[in-house]
Amino acid sequence: MTTGSHGAGTLLAGRYRFEDLLTEHDGAHFWRATDTVLARSVAIHAVPSDDPRAGSLMEAARLSATVNDSHLLRVLDADDDGELAWVVNEWGEGLSLDLMLQRGTLAPERAAWLTREVAEAVAAGHRQGVAHGRLNPEAVLVTHVGSVKLIGYVVDASLHPPVTADPLYGALDERRADVIDLGGILYASLTGRWPGVAPSSVPAAPRDAHRPLRPRQVRAGVPRVLDAICDQVLQPEGSHHVHLTTAHEVAAALADFTGGVGAVEPVALAAMHDEPTVAVPPPGDAPEDRSSEPETDRGDAEYDPEATQLSAAVAPGASAPPGPAMEQTALHREPLEGPDTLSPLQAPDVVPPPPPFEDSPERPLFATTERRVPAGAASEPTQRWDDTAGSRTGSHPGHTGAHTGHHTGHHTGTHGGSTAGPESWLFSDTDPAPAPGNGHEGRGWLRTAVVIGVVLVTLVAMAVAFTLGRQDGSVLSGITGGDDDPTQASETPSQRVRIASVEDFDPEGDPADENPEEAPNAVDGDPATSWSTVTYRNRPDLGGLKAGVGLMLDLGEDREVGSITVRFGASPTSFEVYAAPRGVTEFPSAVSQLEKVAARADAPARTTLGMETKPTTRYLLVWLTELPPADGGYQGKIAEIAVRS
Repeated sequence: MTTGSHGAGTLLAGRYRFEDLLTEHDGAHFWRATDTVLARSVAIHAVPSDDPRAGSLMEAARLSATVNDSHLLRVLDADDDGELAWVVNEWGEGLSLDLMLQRGTLAPERAAWLTREVAEAVAAGHRQGVAHGRLNPEAVLVTHVGSVKLIGYVVDASLHPPVTADPLYGALDERRADVIDLGGILYASLTGRWPGVAPSSVPAAPRDAHRPLRPRQVRAGVPRVLDAICDQVLQPEGSHHVHLTTAHEVAAALADFTGGVGAVEPVALAAMHDEPTVAVPPPGDAPEDRSSEPETDRGDAEYDPEATQLSAAVAPGASAPPGPAMEQTALHREPLEGPDTLSPLQAPDVVPPPPPFEDSPERPLFATTERRVPAGAASEPTQRWDDTAGSRTGSHPGHTGAHTGHHTGHHTGTHGGSTAGPESWLFSDTDPAPAPGNGHEGRGWLRTAVVIGVVLVTLVAMAVAFTLGRQDGSVLSGITGGDDDPTQASETPSQRVRIASVEDFDPEGDPADENPEEAPNAVDGDPATSWSTVTYRNRPDLGGLKAGVGLMLDLGEDREVGSITVRFGASPTSFEVYAAPRGVTEFPSAVSQLEKVAARADAPARTTLGMETKPTTRYLLVWLTELPPADGGYQGKIAEIAVRS
């Protein structure tokens, strides 16, 4: 299919090949094309150069490029070659909201999450004074991995007549129209009907005079909170709520409902029509006293089970909205019986008590004489114990009788000279024999203290050695071991190689740099600072956009490299190490000018790679090929790099 002199197969700017014509409107064309340089799909809006909209299309591209938000499909390129004015955007793989609604409406939690994501993106643009201008279900895309993207920010509106006035809202600027359409996105997700001011292929919402009916009047079971948010945005008059007039206010209101993105965010596009695994209890959705609620002239279907069909008097010929009945959603399942329901409690099953504990065998308070009194104790009267002091004062056999007389007199005075038989040996003049080897009990404590001291000194020495190893980029391999240790130590100890400078290396980027101001953080000796890549979406291999990105080390002169240690800010990270040939003195401009000398897939946070050939080089490249997960996608971080000979 052709469009003038430009059709499928046309190579635009020697780089972009037209593949599929997606839409055509009044001479403006929207193509899926292939970037032949980077081998990826892109989206292209194009109009003839003599079209009056060509200038506004170029201006829209410049404005859209100023908004930095992860929800937008970025502008990658734009030009007017005299025949065609065109803008190249990122390509999004997924499904737009208008096509999702053909299958059915979304669960309330999903609808709130989706609209919140869109509202945050629109709010980011509004803060910079840039509006979408044509926000409708066709402009909202959910990718296969469950993230939200906005199509044609500013650009799409430049190719269509602007909406400057509406019978209900009067004169409108672009930002006010965006906010109304945000309410329309939530309304459409809940009901399958479109009440916004931007044109859409989604069936229009039923109206009472000029005002759209509230979502709960179109479909039963819509949570009160979401019904109120739609009312606050779409009803400038007659609503008893505080109006929501900015995208930020809409996002904040929806955040209060969802309570957190993680609870309702789908894991993939295929889950958009599924119920969230964690139900979000809408605040204020419990039964309430409505005696003080103002009457409205629009009716109320809040408690009407027949409200899934529109009244013929209000919307003649209208049919029920598409999608499954709300009774199938998590908010309308039959409650389980229990303390939080109105169902009568059932008597619990009678569970027999556990068997009683068995009585323990009786134990005498004192052991028998045979167990307490060592054999032959009565025949060794020279062994004496001082009951008062709790310590032994007698002597071994062969000591003088002075000790014996002293101890005997002590017992006589204490017990009144009473005598006791063998069963009362505790109060007798005969004491048990001491355990063999006793008599130097204090030395045991001394030996224990010495052992503890030696252990503490050893631990302190190990800690000092480990700290010194961290400071020079290595760890004692004999202590730590594991994948992070340097390769086998050689007879000649390695030396730290000084890094003269470091720069980011992104030859396939556009522009060809990634956070160049952060590059010195990777060699400053401080693990708390780091160089980081941008965040890539969808895939860990840099989103499939490029082969890699990394840091180029300048060693100042040709040096032999035996190993390299890299500390990553996140893991796992797959990376490769390249070296320039000996004698190269100019900064390399492509990976093809270098030789791969080491590689590691799924590397941990600290990794040391040994060089089998020990290249002699001035330039060393740490090249990241797969990045670890990060907030919103995948991002690599390098905290420190150490090179050793």
